[in-house]
Amino acid sequence: MRRDPSRLTTSEFDLLIVGAGIYGATVAWDATQRGLTVALIDRGDFGSGTSFNNAKTVHGGVRSLQRGHLGEMREYLRERRALSHILPHLVHPLPFVLPTSNRLTRHKLALGLYFRLNDLLASDRNDLPDSSKHLPGSRLLPREECLRLAPWIAPEGVTGGIEWHDAQFSNSSRAELAFISTAVAHGLEAANHVQAVGLIRQDSGRVVGVMAKDGLADGSPAFPIRARAVLLATGGWTADALRAWGAGTARRVPQWSVAMNFVIRGRGGTHAVGGNARGRLFFLAPWRGATIAGTSHDPWTATADQLAPRPEYVAQLLDDLNVAFPRASITADDIRLVHRGLLPASEASARHVTLLRESPFIDHAEDGCPQLYSLVGVRYTTARHSAERTVDTLVRALGSSTAPCATATTRLSGGDIEQFDGYLADARREATAQLPAAQIERLVLNYGTAWRDVVALADGRPDLLRPLGAPQGTEAGQAAPPAHAGTAVTGAEILYAVREEMAVTLGDALLRRTEAGSRGYPGDAAVADAVALMGAELGWAPARAERERQSLARTYDAATTRGN
Repeated sequence: MRRDPSRLTTSEFDLLIVGAGIYGATVAWDATQRGLTVALIDRGDFGSGTSFNNAKTVHGGVRSLQRGHLGEMREYLRERRALSHILPHLVHPLPFVLPTSNRLTRHKLALGLYFRLNDLLASDRNDLPDSSKHLPGSRLLPREECLRLAPWIAPEGVTGGIEWHDAQFSNSSRAELAFISTAVAHGLEAANHVQAVGLIRQDSGRVVGVMAKDGLADGSPAFPIRARAVLLATGGWTADALRAWGAGTARRVPQWSVAMNFVIRGRGGTHAVGGNARGRLFFLAPWRGATIAGTSHDPWTATADQLAPRPEYVAQLLDDLNVAFPRASITADDIRLVHRGLLPASEASARHVTLLRESPFIDHAEDGCPQLYSLVGVRYTTARHSAERTVDTLVRALGSSTAPCATATTRLSGGDIEQFDGYLADARREATAQLPAAQIERLVLNYGTAWRDVVALADGRPDLLRPLGAPQGTEAGQAAPPAHAGTAVTGAEILYAVREEMAVTLGDALLRRTEAGSRGYPGDAAVADAVALMGAELGWAPARAERERQSLARTYDAATTRGN
């Protein structure tokens, strides 16, 4: 992918998508795959908003069944299965455990019957050719095994447990990128750091594009991007954009919830563990050596631009986690990164938050803006299906004749893998002294079949296989000493992000193209190495390099500490 905003002005598109989170990305791929001409822009980086701040779980609808929403449960199941198929290197089984007690809703008999019904209704969950993505049925656990798998819960009152399986992204940012890069390979014009600043409208009021600015070119004039239809996939920023552009907002989602997770110092374990506090269910989930803890939901009435974790919300989530998991002993010093994002809610008060169950699709013709639409995403897992329904509607509105949707079965960039476990084993056998098996495995879990393309950038430059921040002499693939870094990400990955994946800021590379900063601050030495590599590639002056460091540091300001 090459960033060139000038290409956005060369023709009229069938569809322009503003906002490149998971919903914008999935719509872009669906519409491109069907044969529409599509452009995609985002005022920040791809997936840098709410989509970056997700809990990484790919749900199978367990809670939907609990609420009696069978259709919703089946949708989750289908989408989990689809994501496991099209992104086999990024979506992997994850076992969950929930302790049982003598309370009626947590009784062993009640949960056993409930999960037996869930298994029955999800009997097709393993209709996948890749057996490594198959999920076992649920099982009841004896008390001793439950406490061994969930050592952070209080043992008092525990009678046993229930185990079931969902799935987890090893890197959700690369999942969003895979949708976009696959679409680019099929004709999508995409550019990050391009902000829509106003609508282009005919005298009739019909929307025929937007005026945009290149966020990386200070003082440059606005330029037009013309399209037969414009879709806003801007999440919590949607209402603010509509107001600023003079488009009616009467039909916008009226309430918002701020969802929050902590990325904390790793607690180990193999299972995501559920626990209760204030009548709500929280989870600790192992993730790439760290632990994701959450999720909290609180009302949000300020603008999306003002979104920052309020101290009282951070303190409340920390308290809730320690009530739910008293033996985890989570302190403020454990917090490495605070995830937060806005989700649409039907009710959002200090006492209760109820998220919308479906992602609203809004036709703004009723607001006096024909051919302007909004899609406000609710759930990460179901974004692909919401995109399919959205494109169905847009195709009808445009009067276009297109190919049918095939995004549930078409593997994405890096994911052309028939049997993931076998592919990974074969890749590990290519290990050398310069490239150990553990490093190959980590690359496969991020890049899939493109892992060799990353390694190829180090031909003639073996230093590029050294972890960022590691002192000279550290072997390739060897984690750097704790005093220097907390990442195994290499210089080759930074160069790949810049040359092949449109990474143009430090945050683009360290937070979303690679995993270097997504578990917490990677260390000053690692940041310095990344700045040197990107600066040389992109021609950064010292002042620009310093701005990049400061911008990255602000990502971690919400955490009580940036770690050691």
